[in-house]
Amino acid sequence: MRHRKPQTRGRALVTGGAVRLGRAIALGLADARFDVVIAYQRSVGAARATVRDLRRRGARALAVRADLRDAAAARRVVNTAARALGGLDVLVNNAGVRLYHTVEEASAESWDEILGVNLKGYAFSAKAAIPLLRQASSGSIVNVASVRSVTSVGKTTQYDTTKAAVAGLTRGMAADHAADGIRVNAVCPGPIYTPFHEKRIQALGRTFEQYRDDAAKGTLLRRHGTPDEVASCILFLASDDASYVTGTLLFVDGGYTAM
Repeated sequence: MRHRKPQTRGRALVTGGAVRLGRAIALGLADARFDVVIAYQRSVGAARATVRDLRRRGARALAVRADLRDAAAARRVVNTAARALGGLDVLVNNAGVRLYHTVEEASAESWDEILGVNLKGYAFSAKAAIPLLRQASSGSIVNVASVRSVTSVGKTTQYDTTKAAVAGLTRGMAADHAADGIRVNAVCPGPIYTPFHEKRIQALGRTFEQYRDDAAKGTLLRRHGTPDEVASCILFLASDDASYVTGTLLFVDGGYTAM
């Protein structure tokens, strides 16, 4: 973090921070001298393990359980993080769900679920965090969108819709809060291999090798990415090294969207 004094630790909140990409983001922030609060909903054991690993890296760390679809819950998480860390410098909106329906198949309840987690949860968390980030010398929000904000492969209509909306949310918040000294950006991961995909691959009756080969065909770099590679880009956007970057979508996709 180029402009950050060596003795100063940053203060970050990562939603969906217990597992997969969220865990990689949290650990990366800890390695970059951030204290970290993670928000999670279901994975109690994983949240505890992530907090232990954060503390082993020298970070002050806390896990807060909440359903961020509820505005009051999102506000509680943000305020808890600020009290625990003495303020807030960075919010990473990462919590998300995927549903595999066409618009014809999708129920009203499934729309409520995915819009609540993937979009409203981001907005509610940001709303609570903005007054705190305004007080920071260089507040930053990083939203996790997806290549699905601009592409689709079928049966992902609901997910694609929410990620396109996250792109719009990012640009809108960047315009609204630039004068407050708050930068707002998004990363758009492409084919990233996480334990989530193990279950998905099994459900499709496929092998890891088949998934790997398909990912290779779909990117210029001929491979899938890793959570750490996405986390590194999030760390850049969160840091003062990105002090002149706001309102942007950073595609971390091995060239997927260039093909």
